[in-house]
Amino acid sequence: MRKVLLTTTALVALGGISAASALDISGFQRFQYSSWDDTASDEDSGRNDTKFSDYNRVEFKHSRTGDNGLTASGYYRINNWSEAYQDISLSGDFGKVSMGNYHTAGGFMYNGHIYNGTFIDNVDQTFSGVSTSAAAAISDGSTSDFSVNYTLPSIGGLDAMITQTDAGTAVSEGNDVTEIGVAYAGVAGAMNYRVHVINAAMDDTTGQAADQQDNQEMGINIDSGPYGFRYTNVSKETSDTLGVASVDIDTNEYGVTYKVDSDLTVGVIKLSSKDKLDATNAPNLDETIFAANYFIMPGLRVQASYVDFDYSGATSTDNNAGTQTNVALRLDF
Repeated sequence: MRKVLLTTTALVALGGISAASALDISGFQRFQYSSWDDTASDEDSGRNDTKFSDYNRVEFKHSRTGDNGLTASGYYRINNWSEAYQDISLSGDFGKVSMGNYHTAGGFMYNGHIYNGTFIDNVDQTFSGVSTSAAAAISDGSTSDFSVNYTLPSIGGLDAMITQTDAGTAVSEGNDVTEIGVAYAGVAGAMNYRVHVINAAMDDTTGQAADQQDNQEMGINIDSGPYGFRYTNVSKETSDTLGVASVDIDTNEYGVTYKVDSDLTVGVIKLSSKDKLDATNAPNLDETIFAANYFIMPGLRVQASYVDFDYSGATSTDNNAGTQTNVALRLDF
């Protein structure tokens, strides 16, 4: 749900706001309960395996269009009153140029359910050496990394984005990230489909070992009637300055959803992730997630998920297997 706050005489009187502009405010509040049963070593220490948590988001959007057809848009988002994302975009026949820390190719062109937060599916355990979602993004719209992004005009279902970030002056210029994403969407009979490829790369010019990152993502979406299918594969490779890879985390995510009716959507997600080069520690994670979104009424939903996970790590104390149940109430505005 979304509300639009139009400029009023009082706001205009404050100056700096034109009567021709409008401010679009949206967001949500979410309160969540999580409970899990695992085999982690800290279980014997009597720690509580349940918790309450909340998440709040407020988004502000506004835009202006000139007589020349150029549109300038502003975006500002606050998560839990601690993370801020902002963006200024200029769009026209040439496409769109964005500046800020929000629009990135890796953060916009992915298709995985877990990274997207389609359901409440986060697990409160730590799994080192693997990925807990299939996403290639390195910059990921980090609040500390600002970027310039160019989105090409869509041509016959073909879309492309290019992102160049600036990691700041405190680190090597090689820590700047380049992300390129290409996607193609089409229709085949009663089926809608979309395929995409993302490459995210970061180099380091300081000569330090194991500091080059090259992530690649490939995925496909297929939707037909109430059914939806998504598959994503991501390879996250870390190499030294000679190009010798020391880490290669391979992650696969499968997702199947079914829209029971206009209020209820259910889904099953399967995630597997392992480091193919770490023969010593052999980290490996397998997760199966059963989830649902149910709208009690417009703008108010219940999100629930049941996660079955099995993780093996470097030592017996790192190994962890179990289940987690999440239930959340989300109110959109």
